[in-house]
Amino acid sequence: MIAPAVLVLGALLADQTAKVWQQGTGSLRYTYAPVFAVRFPPPVTVAGHLLALPLALLAELTVPPPARTLLVLGCAVFWLLCLQRRLANHAWIGFVALTAVTLSPARLAPVIGRDLLIGLYLSAVVFKLHRDYLTGPASAGRVVTALYLRLLGLRVPEWLLRTAPAAVVATELAVGVALLVPHGEPVGLALAILMHLGFGVSGNFGFSTVALALWAVALGGATPADGVWWAVPVSTLLGIALGRSTAGPRGRGLMVKDGLQGAVYGVMCALALAALRPAAAPATGSAAVHVVAAAGFGLNFALVVTGLKLDWSFAMFSGLRPFGGSWLQRHGRPGWPRYYALSLPEKVPAEWLRTVQPQFLYRATRPEYAVHESVVFHLEAMARRSGSTLRPRLVVRDHHGRDAPLVPWDGPQPRPRRRVLLFPSLIPRSFRTHYLG
Repeated sequence: MIAPAVLVLGALLADQTAKVWQQGTGSLRYTYAPVFAVRFPPPVTVAGHLLALPLALLAELTVPPPARTLLVLGCAVFWLLCLQRRLANHAWIGFVALTAVTLSPARLAPVIGRDLLIGLYLSAVVFKLHRDYLTGPASAGRVVTALYLRLLGLRVPEWLLRTAPAAVVATELAVGVALLVPHGEPVGLALAILMHLGFGVSGNFGFSTVALALWAVALGGATPADGVWWAVPVSTLLGIALGRSTAGPRGRGLMVKDGLQGAVYGVMCALALAALRPAAAPATGSAAVHVVAAAGFGLNFALVVTGLKLDWSFAMFSGLRPFGGSWLQRHGRPGWPRYYALSLPEKVPAEWLRTVQPQFLYRATRPEYAVHESVVFHLEAMARRSGSTLRPRLVVRDHHGRDAPLVPWDGPQPRPRRRVLLFPSLIPRSFRTHYLG
């Protein structure tokens, strides 16, 4: 039996490895946008990206308790603190799952996995039930579908683009309900495998792999079985054949990466299929897990509708965005994050390009984008060290229309604050422009 923590750590490590493979190790040294506002020196951040998850997995496999618990969770927290710019949904749900199964009795792991999946899928449905996602031209469901089909060289029928967001919502709802009803697991798993394969080949294998790892946990634990390993070569070939890159034709390295991501996804699918069996009687303590899971997802929902966070509601997940106008969003709360427009000086000091990714600096200073104040806090500190400034100007919503852009504020300019990135680090100032995280 493969331990639940090993499954979750394996999925997170596979995602981290794919990111490093694609972006290069040089991208790991940038520290201008720490998600949790803890800014480590670049060498420490690099170590967190490269070593924290492998060490956690090694500790889980070799160290006896209780030292194992401390080492695994310590490494996981260190990795989390090193994340930059955005806390991906699958990174957070993976961390929560890892913490829960590590601290709980083994008998409760399937209950934890199932409750997290139910909350994940049903939350995804609720957060997508608004006009911007279901019918808006900048809906991630519509934009990603159009982009991916064009990368495949296929014509994109208008009816398909119109129905894609609703199809995603319907599938997520069906998978969540299948986990709730008796004997619904086979149908739910089949739909989940197909849906997450689509998410994977269109650019998000990380989320797909973590989700299937949770399926293996939820179904009672993964024991490798001979009859289901066909999923691995199939998913590997599909990853190579269907994977695409928006940067243009894939080189051999990216094709190998897509194949390996597909292989890891196939491993998780095979383990979930091998674990598929009639549901066992509820374990002692299941009711407490249900209460805690419901409270956790309820709190997440409450924080979103009160305007205190948006990290589970980025456009890739739901189409919500800062200053958006959906029924889910409320504004003007104390602590609401500020966004700023930035401008480059006439001469950019060379040390800036060693401190900030050039691509991000270029986008952050374009007139089409606004930057979260926590990132501006670090960027402006960098600029002032060289005797310059990015001239941050607060932007606010122009209320002359629902889709009116964010415009610079003419009043007093408050200083940017260092905050936890519970909202996106960089957003388009126009609501007609799609945002994909």
